[in-house]
Amino acid sequence: MTAVINFANFQIMEPETKDLVLELMQNADRQRSAFMSFVNIWMAFNGWMAAITERETDADMIRDLSVNRRLTDAYAGLMENSRAFHRLVYDFSAMWPVLNVRDVRKKLGRDAFWRLHSDEFAAACSAANVKRQPSAWNAGDRPSWEQLLRTIYQVRCNLFHGEKSPQNVRDRQLILKSDRILRTFIVETGCFEWHA
Repeated sequence: MTAVINFANFQIMEPETKDLVLELMQNADRQRSAFMSFVNIWMAFNGWMAAITERETDADMIRDLSVNRRLTDAYAGLMENSRAFHRLVYDFSAMWPVLNVRDVRKKLGRDAFWRLHSDEFAAACSAANVKRQPSAWNAGDRPSWEQLLRTIYQVRCNLFHGEKSPQNVRDRQLILKSDRILRTFIVETGCFEWHA
């Protein structure tokens, strides 16, 4: 079944709600912390997703957006025509896969991140089949729109539910890259202004 997305829904939504989404985008620009900037960008994007998909859950919204032809084409166009966006996406994908922190804690224990050395941790995650995004990723692959969107969403989930820290270099880089990519995608495609 093909997901039906109506981009015009965002244009005709209640003005106060639409203004809140746009204000969140502007507020992201004023943040000194990449963590807070990403929180604002994500909330704006989430509000837009909810309007255009009319879905109840983030998972359903992400699923619909990941297969939408217009968004896929917009992503492909940016990858081809924007060297800066292309570089951001490939720098981000060099850090993939991104583990599901909740699943790590569930399968390996809350202390797994500091109890196990990096090689032990990687082996334990693999043996326990810890969830990750993208789920099927090989280093050097060309990142697809679906993989990018699902991985940014995993970063968001880890930030909101996974005890991520600005003091951790990897956490900081994942969030900074997610923030820049999502912000660039929204601005460069003008997707919040699409009418059809």
